[in-house]
Amino acid sequence: MPFKRDRNDYVHHHPKSSRSSSSSSTTSAQFTWLEMVWMVIVSLSYLLGYGIQISIIVERFSLEEPPHNRALYVVFFILPHVMAGLKNLQYHYREAQEDEEENSALSWVIHIVCLPFSPLIRFARAWRFGMKEKDNWEYGVRFIDELVTVGVLRLFEVFLGDGPVLCLLVRDDVWWSSQDWSMQITGPPNLLKCGPACKDIGEKPIGFWTVFRMLFLLSKMAQCVTFYLVIVKRLQRLQYPEHYRHLKGSNARQGRLNFFATLLLYLAHFFFIGSRIMGYSMVGATWGAWVYLIVGLHWLLNTAWHLITVLRSEGLTAARSVSSMVMGGVWLICLTNEQGGRQLGRFIMYYSFAFAESAICGYLWVAAMKGSGDFFEAKAPWSMLVVYLVGLVAHMLYYTLCHPGSPSITSRGLLCCSGNRWDPVDQHA
Repeated sequence: MPFKRDRNDYVHHHPKSSRSSSSSSTTSAQFTWLEMVWMVIVSLSYLLGYGIQISIIVERFSLEEPPHNRALYVVFFILPHVMAGLKNLQYHYREAQEDEEENSALSWVIHIVCLPFSPLIRFARAWRFGMKEKDNWEYGVRFIDELVTVGVLRLFEVFLGDGPVLCLLVRDDVWWSSQDWSMQITGPPNLLKCGPACKDIGEKPIGFWTVFRMLFLLSKMAQCVTFYLVIVKRLQRLQYPEHYRHLKGSNARQGRLNFFATLLLYLAHFFFIGSRIMGYSMVGATWGAWVYLIVGLHWLLNTAWHLITVLRSEGLTAARSVSSMVMGGVWLICLTNEQGGRQLGRFIMYYSFAFAESAICGYLWVAAMKGSGDFFEAKAPWSMLVVYLVGLVAHMLYYTLCHPGSPSITSRGLLCCSGNRWDPVDQHA
């Protein structure tokens, strides 16, 4: 059964043309016990994240002194799941046009009723195709394709939901609670003069749950991005195996990363996304709605950059414009490379923009907090810079030690907006 993604989508999948008799990478198993474990972990992370966000909303609306704009927690919880569900319905509509079995009334009811849980539908489909891979090799390709679809749907969850919610949490529980953090770390004021009263400070204002949910959401965001990048890499190898025959090792040709490479990629995104969250929340805590100006301008810049790449490779359509807007939002927290081709130039340009944004956020924080004596007055901008640098170093280590393409600093290696998706290696380099 042929299956095609629309040419206007994030990735372009043509399984009938992806098999090559001269390439062993397409005939190897795509659904293994490692994929089973990975799917279970990602599914549990998705469900746990759902529960944590609901618990955050319940807590915010039960406080005697509710935080400012607490309704935003509800908005950023509902919006990403609805948008992901609508995107999933678009995918299902295409599938229903190509396959009569997908066009059944029961299938439509499932996709509509389970719209807020659309990634779980795709996980179930991926599991079904993976189990059938032994009977037909194409099901292994469809297994990877379904996982890419899961990755796309969860990108909505990351940049429309987890990111904004985490910014609100850091604003409310860190920057706006600086006195509580100061008391927990350094103790009450006049510690030497308070005598017996110091023996019982009382309940800690910043507890385990407060820190855990922030770290969990940050880890979940890094996990989503890493999952998407790894699985897209594998799908690209299956689509066009001829472009990767020069790579050494079957795993490199298949786009499979070892544990160390995956861990480095995860850590790079964990710390880099953490620096973005810190910067945005710092501006939001001190300048309020002005943070939307910084986010909006950066979003437009990323969207324009993505549109230039698409325009030079395939031309501009309404669907590609919408896709560029989505990826422009995702690029606020991570750099993806669904276009294929050389990445070094994009990497340098992206981190330069991110550094400039970090400098602006740090300057605005210092300008607003100067002379206030706040516990985080000097700590916040330096902490953001350190977290940013750790993420940058981890990403550089990944490209230096684990990237199969061995990026080199050449005129071709620095291409950042190439119209050639695959940008073949220069024979004379």
